[in-house]
Amino acid sequence: MPLRNNEVNELIKKLREKYKEYSKNYHQKWFDLDAFDERLSLAIKSMMDMEGFILAEISNFEKLKTQYENKKKSKENLFSKEVDKIIEENLSRIKKYPQILFHPKSGMEISYIYGALSFLLTYIFPITRIVITDVALRKKIDSLEDRLIFLADKRGDDIYSKRISDHILLLNRQGVRAIEIEKDSSDYLKESGFLLHDIIYFCDSIIDLKNDEWNYPITFQKLFIEEERKKTVIDLFKDLTGYGAILKIKEYSSGIIEDFRLKAFKQNV
Repeated sequence: MPLRNNEVNELIKKLREKYKEYSKNYHQKWFDLDAFDERLSLAIKSMMDMEGFILAEISNFEKLKTQYENKKKSKENLFSKEVDKIIEENLSRIKKYPQILFHPKSGMEISYIYGALSFLLTYIFPITRIVITDVALRKKIDSLEDRLIFLADKRGDDIYSKRISDHILLLNRQGVRAIEIEKDSSDYLKESGFLLHDIIYFCDSIIDLKNDEWNYPITFQKLFIEEERKKTVIDLFKDLTGYGAILKIKEYSSGIIEDFRLKAFKQNV
């Protein structure tokens, strides 16, 4: 028999109390109440089946308890400590990028790399439009930008990129297995790695051209984008030359590759 609304609400209340208790008495990062509240808010906003949501969350909490207890038992294990250190370091590296939460079941890595690519698309890559005027190079820019839009476009609160929308469909599919979700998340990261390497290759090819025009500071009169976005782009690139702007694109893209461990995902060119 399905749970009534008041029973679902009571379970949500009790689970929040459990998160508070374990966060206070054991480990705040492991039993993260704020993260649970974000998932809950997104579930309500997405009009998910709240009975299914809270039962899945209770199951996840019990798994967290088991994992935490096992971790405590192996506290003196040096190898375990080293693994924990690596995980913490990796998390701190990706958390410097903006996060886009798009589904209660979305993984941490995919939500952060989506944010990182969205920032690249929105505030960094547009500078190519005023630095590069050559028609043939513009066609290459169009191709790279189309791939960025497919992976990382974000317009408004509920309009996600085509690739992320496809991932959401998978997350919402009845009976979907965790291994399927993990594979699709990994595929998204791989696709991101291939694109970022191609952007770096393009930047290197521009630098090799030795165009005198790119030795001068950028002017922004021909940057035709909305005013708030334009202000951010100007703040990022003011006082830079054309070459300096291209180097900044390369450095940002290289940083994502390094922080998300995407070095292996490189096309043969």
